[in-house]
Amino acid sequence: MNTKLFIGIATAIMALTIGACKNADRDRSTSADIDSITNFEIKQTVKSLERNYLCEGAETYYDDSTEVYSTVRIAIEWPEEMGGYNLKTLQDSLLASIFDKPKATIDASMLASAASPEGSDLFKMKQIDSIPAMEAAMVYSRDMIASIITFSPNFISYQIMTATYNGGAHGMTESHYINYDFTTGKVLTYDNTFKADSEAQVLRAIKDNLMTRYNVSSMKELDDRGIFSDQIYISKNFYLQGYEIVFHYNPYEIAPYSEGSINVRVPYFQIEDCLNPEVIQLLTDNDF
Repeated sequence: MNTKLFIGIATAIMALTIGACKNADRDRSTSADIDSITNFEIKQTVKSLERNYLCEGAETYYDDSTEVYSTVRIAIEWPEEMGGYNLKTLQDSLLASIFDKPKATIDASMLASAASPEGSDLFKMKQIDSIPAMEAAMVYSRDMIASIITFSPNFISYQIMTATYNGGAHGMTESHYINYDFTTGKVLTYDNTFKADSEAQVLRAIKDNLMTRYNVSSMKELDDRGIFSDQIYISKNFYLQGYEIVFHYNPYEIAPYSEGSINVRVPYFQIEDCLNPEVIQLLTDNDF
C-alpha cells in the first residue's frame, strides 16, 4: 500500500475515533445536565362562566324607564394535580374564599353563584343570552377571578379578586389571598406564620415600608399623602412573593377609595425574628 495513502487513512480513522469519543462525552454530559433538572408536574383547569340577566321591575325602583341588567363573570385557575401532593385542603380553602356559600364542588359553587347575581335581592331576574348595547342602560356586575400569583416547589399563593357594581358612584374591587404550603398541606395564616408577641415589630416594619413606598419619612407626611396613618394595622390578608411578605389593604382600609388597593412589601429579613422557622425556610429555600 502506498505509504502516504496509509498515513491518510490512519489519520482519518483517528479523527473519527476522537470525534466519536467527544460526542459520547458530550452526550453523557448532556444526559447528566438533564438529570439535574427537577420536574414539578402541574395540572390545572381554567374554569369560566358568564351569566346575563334582565332585572325585571327595576323601572319602578328607579322611577324611570332605564333598563337595568346584571352580569356575572367567573374565571378560576382550579388546581387538579401539583407535584403529587394532596390538594384537598387547598381546594376547600379556595372554595371558602371565592364563594360566600360554597357547594361541595367547584362546578356546583360556580353555578350557584352565577344564579344569584347583583340585584337579585331587589329584582326578579330573567336570564338572557347577552346584554344589548344601550347608552341609557344600567348594568350591575360581579366579576370573580382566582389566579396563581406566586409559585415555587414548596408553596403556592393565590389571589381571589372580586369586583362588584350595584349602582352608585363607583364599584368596589377587593382581593384576598391564600398561601398554601405543599410540604405540610396547610394554609398559611397569620397565627402560624408569625410568632406570638411579634405584632409591634411587624407593625413597625409595615409603617417603615409604607413610608418608603410613598417616599416620606414621617407619619405626618403619610397623612399629607392621604394615608390614614392612625388606622394602619397589621393586615392578615397577605401573600408570599420572592423574599418578601406582601401585606394587602383593600380600598378604604387605610386610605380613601381614590388611592385604590395598597400593597406593602416587607423583605423577610426585616422581620426574620418574627417569623416561624418553617416560613423562613419557605422563603429562602425556593426556586423561581
